[in-house]
Amino acid sequence: MNIAAIEKICSQRSDLAAYIDGELLLREEIELEAHLAVCGECRRELNEQKKLLCVLDFALEGESEIKLPENFTRIVVANAESKVSGLRRPQERSKALFVCAALFLLVLLGLGGETQTVLNTFAGFAEQFLIVIGFAFHLFYDIALGTAVILRSIGSQLIFNSTVSLALTIICFGLPLFALLRFIVRSPRLKIQAQEK
Repeated sequence: MNIAAIEKICSQRSDLAAYIDGELLLREEIELEAHLAVCGECRRELNEQKKLLCVLDFALEGESEIKLPENFTRIVVANAESKVSGLRRPQERSKALFVCAALFLLVLLGLGGETQTVLNTFAGFAEQFLIVIGFAFHLFYDIALGTAVILRSIGSQLIFNSTVSLALTIICFGLPLFALLRFIVRSPRLKIQAQEK
């Protein structure tokens, strides 16, 4: 090992702590052990750190765990709820809105000459978002309108034939109603509530 490598290891005291904790790679550990065989100062520093760890272990060994009161959780929850109560006041929303507006103005001032570019980017994004929302609205509107037209034409055909109309009404409304009532009667919640009474 050359002198430059020895000076490098001596200047890096964190390697000693990593060596004690077992965090060094095998190659680094071997290099450090070779250096410790040569360098008395690093060896003394290593021994001091080991002594400190032994003293800390001895001091903490006698300490028992802190005993928490039985209602500790309830006290913490009550304190947390009382601290958060300020967020529920109506004035908080207006203050938050004012702070957000002020921060937005500060960002605009910070952008300087790039403000126009950033605003154009946001305007383009908003325009694209509104186009997608408009498309979705028109899609659902067209589907609803088409469904209404189809149902109206089917309905006008059924009015002229009353037996078919009655049969479809029973099928469309009677069977689902029967299934719903049967589901409610067989519900596990009703059985549990009946058992509790």
